[in-house]
Amino acid sequence: MASSTVYLGKGTGGVRECGLVQSSLEMELLPFRLPDFCRLSWASDEAQRVWGGRIQSIVAAWNELEWISVHEGVRECCFVFATPLEFIDRGNCWAAHGLNALPLEMQGIPRGGYSSTAVSWKDGQPFQFRFVVGRPESVVQFREAALEGDDQAMGKLLGYPKCCREFFKGFWVDRGLVDTTWPMAMNTKGASVRERCIDANAMPPQSNILWRWMGIRAVSHLPCSFDCQPTINLANDLIALGRESGFAEEMGWLMEILQWPIEWSALHGIAEIKTPVLRVSARTDASAHKYIVRLYAESYPQEGAVGLQFPFQSGPTLRSTNATSFKKGLENPIVELSMPPAWLADDNGFTSEIAMNMAHTQLLEVAKDVLPDAETILDLGCGNGALLSRLLRKAPKASPFGIDSNATAIEHSYELFRKFSSHFVHGDLFDNESLWEDGRHYSLALIMPGRIIEQHRDKSERMLKRLAEQCDNVLAYAYGDWIKRYGTLALLAEAAGFIVIEDGATKGAAFVKVRTQDIQGCGPANHETR
Repeated sequence: MASSTVYLGKGTGGVRECGLVQSSLEMELLPFRLPDFCRLSWASDEAQRVWGGRIQSIVAAWNELEWISVHEGVRECCFVFATPLEFIDRGNCWAAHGLNALPLEMQGIPRGGYSSTAVSWKDGQPFQFRFVVGRPESVVQFREAALEGDDQAMGKLLGYPKCCREFFKGFWVDRGLVDTTWPMAMNTKGASVRERCIDANAMPPQSNILWRWMGIRAVSHLPCSFDCQPTINLANDLIALGRESGFAEEMGWLMEILQWPIEWSALHGIAEIKTPVLRVSARTDASAHKYIVRLYAESYPQEGAVGLQFPFQSGPTLRSTNATSFKKGLENPIVELSMPPAWLADDNGFTSEIAMNMAHTQLLEVAKDVLPDAETILDLGCGNGALLSRLLRKAPKASPFGIDSNATAIEHSYELFRKFSSHFVHGDLFDNESLWEDGRHYSLALIMPGRIIEQHRDKSERMLKRLAEQCDNVLAYAYGDWIKRYGTLALLAEAAGFIVIEDGATKGAAFVKVRTQDIQGCGPANHETR
């Protein structure tokens, strides 16, 4: 039950928990269904530059918030999609938080990033598992409900409101629809209903689900209406949890986007979703006539397109087609939504961006208290700097520094940090002096203790001395094999010459200080690390 769907046909009127069904206006469907697809295009280069990365960050944050909401008790279970390689990283993390993952099915991977129905897996093609994640007893309950085909029980475990579960049963399951937008709008109090067009003013952004094709949503289900109060309450809880979990910026962008005007239209099985910054074409239920749903809003992004028709704003003056800027725009057609470069995760040894972001979030949770005041951050083994880029979002005053033995990764860091490219060095982190010269001081340094264990004693002692004398805070972290080898991060850090200050064994990251008696001939440290 990945989503819920309603279609209001004749004779389906009546009072529901969240409002009153307004009309029996029937959506005339045709007897065919197009293959699933989802295509995105930007309104301008500027819109893509500003909002492309933000949308990707929101999606990554939401993928982590799904299971975090289960761990924090907001709901009992959640759905998560992961390839076998991604599951190696994510499964370890879920287990460390006391959660179980039950694979429900194998699916193909949607090409456009969104699919209203499961993509059939073909032998020899990439695939992913659909997992249900929860505490052991909840996962057992979900499995029993799934075997019995009890959608109500599964929906309850997933935290979906009762009204939306009934909505799902009546229209997605019983009627077999693939898009809820039209009946959802019909089920909204206060919406203006005209023939095949519904206008909704001042709808709560928390229940705006029309950005789901772009991965933007405040809840995991499809609400029964655009004013569903239980959905709004659940969204508020999830957004608050997102802010508490280190995703305050992403939650702010999410709510900003959901308050923009947006239009959905459907004809002959193709839905078109128009927003101020991008446009989406996707599959919907095939209809004989065009149906339109508009969500009005006063908020509008600075990068939004200019136009005379909804959802666009005309701006102070509408330029003529003879204007130079208009002609220049014709030379830059709308482009497909760009995906993160493949090297973003590969350079850092991760199988996917999702796995990388999940691991980095654990470090962010530990480091969040020192980041606002940090002036310099050093990553010893920085890869391409992806972790540093996330840290800087929480450290507005900080300058990043990094070193890595992977020359290609360092080259890629220059693309991520054009302003600070000179701060990133290719070389051996134990032999390079440039990052430590002139007594340079760092507010925060990050290091994987296993690197110290691998070195000869003289090199490891020199590194420990530098960390003790030239760094205010040292954050140790580790993934996978190193944790398995030593059992806990604390034991790994101890073997490298550190003492853990805050136990981060379950997070894979912790603040440490150097055990100075292990540094021969250096005497006491000038600066005791946190």
